[in-house]
Amino acid sequence: MPIVPAPFSDPPADARALLFDCDGTLVDTMGLYRSIWVELFAEHGFTLTDEWWQATGNVPIEPFVRAALPDASDETIAKLRIGAITLFGERLHRLEPMEHVVDIARRFHGVLPMAVCSGGFRQPVISSLKAVGIADLFDHVVTADDVQCSKPAPDLYLLGMELLGVTTEEVVVYEDSETGFASALAAGVARVIDVRLT
Repeated sequence: MPIVPAPFSDPPADARALLFDCDGTLVDTMGLYRSIWVELFAEHGFTLTDEWWQATGNVPIEPFVRAALPDASDETIAKLRIGAITLFGERLHRLEPMEHVVDIARRFHGVLPMAVCSGGFRQPVISSLKAVGIADLFDHVVTADDVQCSKPAPDLYLLGMELLGVTTEEVVVYEDSETGFASALAAGVARVIDVRLT
């Protein structure tokens, strides 16, 4: 049976662990990422529109770049990835926490085991969490660097559950995108909360 993400709320009383996406869930990074990719793609003659970003902004780096630049070489994709990470690091001061979600992480820190399961790369994810002062709330941070396949594959959430020692029935996932929901569904997670439905 397909997962229908629930509206934003505290976790159910019987939850045994919490898993959080990072970008757009714990940290408001998407606006910064969008501005960076507008700049980087413009150098290659591609104009990033709102519609394109909404459809493509949450996919892994290779299909993301190829959606804009179908003929991009592996070298070009690697250079764009490095460029994006560099610009992101230079502009971390612009980031803000997603307060309604961070409030839950703060209240359940030390109460339930918690992990971040992000489709982003480790360096910017850790930097984002540190920039808004919440890196120390989580027992583990799992990123695209830790798995073979990122979201929408189940790998990130499967690893997060393994590290926390919990089952799909015991965990609650907080997410903000269709890609993330698909990842949780593929991992067999029974309870997923859509942080956008406040």
